[in-house]
Amino acid sequence: NWNKNSMNAMWSFRSSPYGSTSHALANQNSFNTFFGGKPLFYSSGHHISFVDAHSMLCERSTRAHNSILADGMGQRIGTEGYGWIPRYFVDERISYILGDASNAYGKVVSETWLKRGKEAEIDYSPENGWDENHVKLFRRHVVDLGKTGYIFIYDELEGDKPIQWSYLLHTVTNPMIVDDSNDNYIHIEATNKNCSSDAYLLSTGKLTLNTTDKFFYTPDNWLRADKNGVFQKYGNHWHFSATSDPSQIYRFVTIINTHSQKHPAKDPVLKPNVNIKIGKWIVNANLSNNEKPSFSIKNNKEEINIEYLGEETTINIDGRSIILKDIIPELEI
Repeated sequence: NWNKNSMNAMWSFRSSPYGSTSHALANQNSFNTFFGGKPLFYSSGHHISFVDAHSMLCERSTRAHNSILADGMGQRIGTEGYGWIPRYFVDERISYILGDASNAYGKVVSETWLKRGKEAEIDYSPENGWDENHVKLFRRHVVDLGKTGYIFIYDELEGDKPIQWSYLLHTVTNPMIVDDSNDNYIHIEATNKNCSSDAYLLSTGKLTLNTTDKFFYTPDNWLRADKNGVFQKYGNHWHFSATSDPSQIYRFVTIINTHSQKHPAKDPVLKPNVNIKIGKWIVNANLSNNEKPSFSIKNNKEEINIEYLGEETTINIDGRSIILKDIIPELEI
C-alpha cells in the first residue's frame, strides 16, 4: 500500500545471468526481507573499496548473503558464476518465482578478477571459499502468499558427491534470535525497530547451527575519513548458518513471516509428513532425499493452489490452470 508504506512487507530476490562481475555480488538465489523499508534478513558486509579483502571476502562473496554454501565454498566471482530465473508468475493473491543457481559455484577463473585479486593480495583459495565445483543443482522456489506477509521457500540441492550444505541468514541492525527447541523446525527471528521477520526452517536431516557476530575478515576502513581525518569504524553484522551432514541430495523448506511487531507472528502448525497450516493456507512439501522434489500450497478459502512435482509448476486460480515451464531469457548485451 503506497499510501501506508510504513506498514508494507517486502522481499527481494536475485538470480542473474550476468553473474557477479562489475558491481554485482556472488549472491545468486539469495533473498532479502524488509518491513516499512527497514532491512530484516539482509545481505551483510561493508563496501570499503572495489577490490578490498573485506569487500571481496565478506561483502561480495556468497557467505555474506542469504543463500547456500557447498562444503563451505561459495559462488564464482565473474560472469562465469551465474544464475537465472526460469519461471515466474505474479498476482495479488499468490506469486511465484524459481531461481536456478546450478551454474554459480566453482573456482574463480575470470582473468580480470584473477588479476585484480593478485594486485590486492586476495587469494581465491578453498581457505577463502572457492574450490572445484561439486554442485550439480541449486534451484530455489519462492511462493508469495498474497498480502499475508508470508513467503514459502523450497530449495532443491544436488551434488556430484556428498556435500555439507549450509543455509545462510544475516542481519545488519540487531542480533538474530535463534530457537531450536522445537523438534519440527528451527525458528530464526530478525528484528528492526518495530518490525520482524520470523523464519521457520525445516530440512532433510539434522542440522548443525552456528550464529556469530564476527566477520570472516575484519573490516578496516582505510579509505574514507571525515573532515577531521577520523576513519569511522565499521560495526559487525550477525550471521546464521545451518549445516547438513554430507548428502548428495538435500532439501530445505523455509516459511518466513514479515510483519509489524504490533501483530506478533503465530507459529505455523506442523503435522506429520511436512503438512503445514498457515492461516488459510495448507502447505505440503517433500523433504525426503529418496523421492522426487515436490510441494503443494492450497488456499482453503479461495480457489487458489500451486503445485510442483519435480517438473513444471502448475498454478490454479479462479478456475484457470497456468502451467509454468523453464523459459530461456533474452539477454540484452
